[in-house]
Amino acid sequence: MITRFRVQNYKALRDVTLDLTPIHVLIGPNDSGKTSILEALASLCRSVDHELPQAFVGSWQGADLVWKGDIDQIVALEAEGNTGEKDWKYRLGCRFAQKGRNVKVKEELLKFDPVSEPAVWKNLPISWTVLYDISTRDGDAFANQMSDEQRAAAREFYHVFSGVHLYRWVPRLLSLPVAAQSQRRFRMESTGFGLALCLDDILGYDRRQFDNLENHFKRIFPEVDSILLIREQAFTGPIDDPEQIPILEHADGKGLYFRLKKNKQELPAAQVSDGMLLVLAYLTILYLPYPPRVLLIEEPENGIHPKRLQDVLQILRELITEQGHTQIILTTHSPYVVDQFQPDEVSLCHKEKDGSVVVHQLSESRTVKEQIDIFTLGEIWTAEGDEALAETSPPRVAASK
Repeated sequence: MITRFRVQNYKALRDVTLDLTPIHVLIGPNDSGKTSILEALASLCRSVDHELPQAFVGSWQGADLVWKGDIDQIVALEAEGNTGEKDWKYRLGCRFAQKGRNVKVKEELLKFDPVSEPAVWKNLPISWTVLYDISTRDGDAFANQMSDEQRAAAREFYHVFSGVHLYRWVPRLLSLPVAAQSQRRFRMESTGFGLALCLDDILGYDRRQFDNLENHFKRIFPEVDSILLIREQAFTGPIDDPEQIPILEHADGKGLYFRLKKNKQELPAAQVSDGMLLVLAYLTILYLPYPPRVLLIEEPENGIHPKRLQDVLQILRELITEQGHTQIILTTHSPYVVDQFQPDEVSLCHKEKDGSVVVHQLSESRTVKEQIDIFTLGEIWTAEGDEALAETSPPRVAASK
């Protein structure tokens, strides 16, 4: 699990350190850096199985991602954590070019607690990390520079970070029929496109697991008799597109339908509520044969009734309980979401006068400490506002002798 994440010079994240829990929530006003933190963490994770121009997500060119567009600044992403009894640290420093989608490794550090010396590389003339080279490209050039313990640690790092999922759900895209693509197996795009294919993959891989998913869904929506995947004209599109711009083409595939108990009517996914599709998408992640190690979600409350929102958050809690290696970080503007979390599981983001982002964990908030025994966290946030939550308790002054 990642216990601490530090970002330097990425967009408005001049120097931000975030202490993380197994499931963690980022709150704050619009344009306060919440999405940037998710994107930075996604980029760090993606760097172990993508070349850097594809690892950094979103539409960008040149120094768009660098603090104030200054190409002399090094964008640094650093994570600390533990796997069992082992503590680890990984740091990646990147330099962006003036033009194009070009990134080079300025510094890379791998440190595992049992290994006495960290492995460090500087000023590499390549656009991929050493972890990517060793774990994906089987590169001998870097492996030969490492001890057996360091090579083993590098492969463990790969398993800590690989397979991150970042979702900004678009219900319209969740509802689309999808054509079969082997590279999209057990995976949706960040928008949710690919849900029907992902469900079909689960059905073909493990029928009992699909039945468990379907039964779980029917407990939440008892009016549904069954989930159907029916062959029809569908869509195909780019796989794992780092720019996250959906460009779709027609192809043969399968569509998602819901058979109702009352009249056995078969409703296409495009005709059901957004909430129903979103709940199904979260359940699909829960019942994947290989759930993600890091799951990043933007505003899970969008399109969902507060009661259904509780169901979604319960699904996410089940995910980290049943899959002990999965960690979830999400953003929200909803006090209903915040109500479901403890103060140490929530961090407030806000901007300073110079435009840089600052993050405060709510367990350190003076306002929260004073009111948490009386009010819920969401009530405190709604009543007091962001500024009050950002006030931390003053340091204790030692008593004079």
